[in-house]
Formats: sequence, structure tokens, C-alpha cells
Amino acid sequence: MVDLLIRGGTLVDGTGAKPVTGDIAVKDGKIVEVGGRITSAAARTIDADGLLVTPGFVDVHTHFDGQLTWDSQLDPSFSHGVTTIVAGNCGVGFAPVRPGREQDLIKLMEGVEDIPGAVLSEGIQWSWESFPEYMDAIGKRSFSMDVGTQIPHGALRAYAMGQRGFDDLQGTDEDIAAMAKLVGMVLVTKRGKQPRAARRIRARPARPSPAPGPSSASSWSWRAASSAAAAACFRRSRP
Repeated sequence: MVDLLIRGGTLVDGTGAKPVTGDIAVKDGKIVEVGGRITSAAARTIDADGLLVTPGFVDVHTHFDGQLTWDSQLDPSFSHGVTTIVAGNCGVGFAPVRPGREQDLIKLMEGVEDIPGAVLSEGIQWSWESFPEYMDAIGKRSFSMDVGTQIPHGALRAYAMGQRGFDDLQGTDEDIAAMAKLVGMVLVTKRGKQPRAARRIRARPARPSPAPGPSSASSWSWRAASSAAAAACFRRSRP
């Protein structure tokens, strides 16, 4: 007896192999048999005739940074078959953050990604300052999928440099040392970061965002700070 039998679907396994018609059996949350006609009895059967059955999709470029703090479903990604997402992209996010500068990070996200600031302001319950504290806040929640995130360079620069970080000024040696220390703290606590080369985007109010493109002032600051190393941290949706 299996818990779930997916019957007669078109199986696409993600390896590049040709699709085949077959069944999938699931027991105790794990796939125990794939392909052909499975004869085991099942507590539940899904007729997948005419439907594609695929592995879950991994979306490495999302902006759920704020939504992670209030939404467990994470739609529309969940309904589209995504089973793992990564946030913290394009240098925008909400940690680390200096107390009192939360709205600045919201404006940066709104300007770069066009996510309404009013929604973020109402939805985010700020209970962190550091990036590890942000991850801890996420870690207390349950999600419909696995969740990973990166340290956004815009938030990191703003935390270390204040307004100069938002204004895309080149970091001093002291700024770079501060950023490297922050990244190092994250690596020690098994969190992650990603250097990113981004096109020129404007934040709100309209002014260039601190994007470390090849020739921008912030590029040199970020490259120096990110030399501490790179790592990714994922929080699984279940054990």
C-alpha cells in the first residue's frame, strides 16, 4: 500500500530524456517507484492522463524578500510548480538594516522591482537588524517550498556606509572592512551572499540605485568586501 499513486501522466524527469507515460508511487513523503504500470494499492490516486508530471522547479531569481515575512504559500510561484526559491537578488532586500532606515530599503525595492511600497510597509514586521537575525525570523516560519536567500549588496552598503551607500559613492577602506566583517559574520553563521553585476536601475525617488556594475563606484567596494567568500544558505520547508 502506497500513500499516493499518480496514474498515467507524461513523465519528464529533467535529465533531457524523452517524456514517457507512466505512474509514480509515493509513500511516507518519498517517491518509491517510477514508470510503467504500478499495481500497488494506494490510499489516494490522481489521474494524470494528458498532464505533465515533472520535478519541482528551482527559481533562483525571486524577490520574495518581504513576502517571506508574512506569506507561507509564496504564490504565484507555488501554483506554478516551484519547489525552491532564492531571494536577495539584484542587490535589494531588507537585511541588514539600521533602525530607522527601513523605509529606505523599501523605497529601493520599490524602485528597482516595482513592488508597491505600501504593501511592503504594511506587510513587513521588522524584528531584525542583522542578516542572521532576518534568517532567524524566516526560520521560525513554515513555507510551501524550500527557501534560500543571499545578502543584498544594497542593504549591506547602506548598513555600512549610511546615506553614502544609497548615493553610490565608493567605499573607504573602513567601509570595505565593515562590509567584509558583516559578510564574515554571515558565513560563520552559515548564511550566504552573492556579488552581482547589475544594469543601471533607478530607485525611488528617481536616482541611480547602488548597483555594482563594471564601472560603478560601488563595484570596487563590493568586490573587496565580497572577497571574504561566497556561500548559500537554504532553509528547508520540512525535515
